[in-house]
Amino acid sequence: MRTTKRSRRTGLIARLLAVLALTAGSVITTGVAHGATSPEQTLADKYAPIVVVRDQPTPCGEGEPYLPVAVSAVLGRPEVSLRAPDGHVFTQAPSAADLAGKAQGYYLDYPGAPLSPNCDYETWFRASGFADSPTVYSHVATDAAHPDQLALQYWFFYVYNDWNDKHEGDWEMVQLLFAASTPKQALTQDPVSVAFAQHEGSEVSNWTDPKLHKVGNHIAVYPGQGSHAAYYGQAHWFGKSAAAGFGCDNTAYPGKAVEPNVVVIPSGAAGRTGTFAWLDFAGRWGQKAPSFNNGPTGPNTKTQWSNPVTWQEEEGRASASPLPLVAGPAANAFCALSGGGSLLFLKLLDSPWLTLGAAIVLVVLIVVVWRSTKWRPVHARPVTQLRRAGQIVTSAFAWWPRRWVTFSVISAFFLALTLLTVWLQTLLLLPGDTNDVARIGAPRWEWLVWPSALLPIVILLPALGIAVSAVHHVMKGESDGRNVSGLSALGAAVRQPAGAIAFVIAYVVVSLCSVTVIGIPVALWLVARWSVGSSAAVMEQTGAWAALSRSTELTKGHRWRSLALTAFSGFIAVSVGAIVGGVLLLVTHLSFQQTNSIAAILIAGLTAVAAVALTLQYVDLRERAEARTPAE
Repeated sequence: MRTTKRSRRTGLIARLLAVLALTAGSVITTGVAHGATSPEQTLADKYAPIVVVRDQPTPCGEGEPYLPVAVSAVLGRPEVSLRAPDGHVFTQAPSAADLAGKAQGYYLDYPGAPLSPNCDYETWFRASGFADSPTVYSHVATDAAHPDQLALQYWFFYVYNDWNDKHEGDWEMVQLLFAASTPKQALTQDPVSVAFAQHEGSEVSNWTDPKLHKVGNHIAVYPGQGSHAAYYGQAHWFGKSAAAGFGCDNTAYPGKAVEPNVVVIPSGAAGRTGTFAWLDFAGRWGQKAPSFNNGPTGPNTKTQWSNPVTWQEEEGRASASPLPLVAGPAANAFCALSGGGSLLFLKLLDSPWLTLGAAIVLVVLIVVVWRSTKWRPVHARPVTQLRRAGQIVTSAFAWWPRRWVTFSVISAFFLALTLLTVWLQTLLLLPGDTNDVARIGAPRWEWLVWPSALLPIVILLPALGIAVSAVHHVMKGESDGRNVSGLSALGAAVRQPAGAIAFVIAYVVVSLCSVTVIGIPVALWLVARWSVGSSAAVMEQTGAWAALSRSTELTKGHRWRSLALTAFSGFIAVSVGAIVGGVLLLVTHLSFQQTNSIAAILIAGLTAVAAVALTLQYVDLRERAEARTPAE
């Protein structure tokens, strides 16, 4: 790295030691040429990349723990094995010479389990000192089909890929194309275009494209956290194909700029002998695993190694898809579902019987719960009557078409404040103008990041409480034989805030308890007790704390039922709309704005349904308390 005088001296010592270790013709530098001995070396130094990885303040926490390193970081280590196609250890602590000539089926095996890595690979990476000398490999390539163009490639080797497709070893690359036939000729001109490899595809740009960030001639590369796919900036990225990756990549600010050493791979036969004999290895640079969790093959097996121009033309796309600054419910749901689905698939591969057993138990539990209640007939009116748990849910949905104008007004209120919150957050998170490649995604007003994060609590949570309370007022009117309009209900919820306050208190306390694992049982306990607090405040015209106490009294003896109904109501309000939006992102060509809008409208509408369910649950519990009738 080249950030201080001390680090430059360290880099000089490292280069001197490396010169002694490498064969003639291979030179290690630190990004800027110092006595380059060949046009290839000079060219590689001139455009050497700056790698901006996501900052990781806490080991094994959020951020990117892995830096690109030389293959010597894993070769010759006693804990690394070279295994034959049948899985037996061919040799321990393999050298580059041991890899040379090995065919497909051979693979390297690092210490750890790729499908369930925990923090093992990161701990190994840190303890082994790999990060002390980040390194990239430079390769000057030509394409027989395009003899008038030359590619300058930079290859990055990472010891572990910690993304949706977890696997040992990871090779990534970027390349610059010149309208030249030799490195010497390329030194007299600027590159024509650039390609950054991303999963099974690539993203291209012109040399003068504003999205390509540079420090002088040195290009800035932004590896996705865990996946190491190369991007042009700091953002969250969306992909739903093999070429773009299936899931959401993260290169977002804050980042750390690293200037790795550059090792030039000699051309011709010299590039497959001695120190570089590993380039004659056709096997995998990581443990054999099912599906896409196999370790990758090396650069020499890739199309772009020998056909760089053809690869860029066939696999390159003009742009990647950044998520909005405020991702929104649909985008968040897609990212969560793709990541969660990948983890579930990994569990299935790693522990198939345990995972299948857990899935069967879950399905049986759902079927038992489903069959233990009664869903029909639907009793929407009168409001005050006993209902089975399933009937509470179906009756809540039945109320929407009966009072759709009223509920639409309440939902529009909540939707408007949702849009206001998103707009304000986006405004506060807009990046500023900077030449610092590690800060191009930094908010213009960085001190407003925390206030931006608090906006949902300051605006949306009270708005949600008012909307829920307004629905309770509508249902109270129905119970009393009055027709309460949406605007009147909203006005009543503001003038008589006990319902909204009870909802907000319960939401905040339960959320705070849910932050820690030890607090989750307490959170569930509180949900079961306080589930109808907001309803009680409105229906009985009492204060917020008194309403929560009343809820505790009413739910006594029915806590499991109350917990299940409240959890299901919450799922209806929060998750169904988001999941629909996420699925639309996957199966359609609708934009983020369109899918997020659909999801937000559904969430606002279904919030009214969930609030009706809470009212009906309260009425049912009250009737049971008065009649001393046990719930199912």
